[in-house]
Amino acid sequence: MNIFRILLGKRARRAPFSTLSEVLRMRFGSQRLLFQEYIDYRFHELDDLSAEERHRFLGNGRKFRLNYVCNDLHWFMLGEKLPMTLFMMATELPMPKIHAVYDLNGRNLPGAVTLNNLDEAADYLRTSQHYPLFAKPSHGAYGWGALGLRNYLPESDSIIFLNGQQRKITEWVESLNPEFARGILFQELLKPHPEIARVCGPRVSSIRVTSARIRGRNTIVSAVWRIPTGSNMMDNFQHGASGNLLGGVNILSGQIIRVVGKVNGRIETVATHPDTGMQFDQYILPDWPQVTEICERAANYLMGMNLHHWDIALTERGPVIIENNEIADLDLHQHANRKGFWSEEIETVRQQSYPRYWEQLSWPQKKVADLMRKIDTFF
Repeated sequence: MNIFRILLGKRARRAPFSTLSEVLRMRFGSQRLLFQEYIDYRFHELDDLSAEERHRFLGNGRKFRLNYVCNDLHWFMLGEKLPMTLFMMATELPMPKIHAVYDLNGRNLPGAVTLNNLDEAADYLRTSQHYPLFAKPSHGAYGWGALGLRNYLPESDSIIFLNGQQRKITEWVESLNPEFARGILFQELLKPHPEIARVCGPRVSSIRVTSARIRGRNTIVSAVWRIPTGSNMMDNFQHGASGNLLGGVNILSGQIIRVVGKVNGRIETVATHPDTGMQFDQYILPDWPQVTEICERAANYLMGMNLHHWDIALTERGPVIIENNEIADLDLHQHANRKGFWSEEIETVRQQSYPRYWEQLSWPQKKVADLMRKIDTFF
């Protein structure tokens, strides 16, 4: 979108100079908000937030610095799903059951079938008793490469996916690239909580919950309901490109504050689910107390991380931990809740984490970090 249309268009809420001044302050100040992000949040046309509230919004690129400071880099290995699953299995917290691991280097999980090559993986997938399944790469983001497998069709030697598409088994297995993905996990296909199925249809929906360890206690600071639509097999938002929706969550009650999606190229509020027609107004997520309890318990095991980004699926057997993201997008929270991610709690955990972060740096890194610390300061 042309900058002159933003500054001079009919939707502009302020004088051109005032808007441009704010754009530049948020781009080159602590927020690091890109021009496109400024547009996506519709700051140029909506006047629903005060100047202070707008300046709590962060550019999505700030997620790297924030999480590098708050979390010990040694724990970033848990960003891969295979080691994360192995780690969480020891906690006995609810996780999807892993049935098989396809990895050319023989990496595996306790109780899972080891698939060492293409032929073994194809033979495993030709066994109808193994279905339904959910396949996902150990190393990946935004739901890329994750697919639900409904069944095997022996007459055509094909797999039928949850969205109705079909592919030849050998062709699909060849496309998986387990070496780049650092292993492919075949896990149980979770079934949605009946209440979620009523609203979203017969597919699992998850909540992104961000919690912070402040003075030794884990506190939920923000939560977003990820709402799948259409034929999508995943609920990832992908900055609006997926067509899925986001719901802002009241972290005290689990009630949905508002739901948004990308409509005609703009983030707009959405009143009903496009597939089921169910209303979102006043909706309360099922099992919210259990979700908060699981996040608090799980965070206690991640001793080297002060900022956690959990994906929790709402299933027929209760909340299930999908993964913890060592670095997570900030725009989900900001779009869904219409509220900047930066808060007193986030600032507290950042300041609290700095001494540990500082000790891990070399002398040259400390010189740069000293400058960055001044740039990072918000309040």
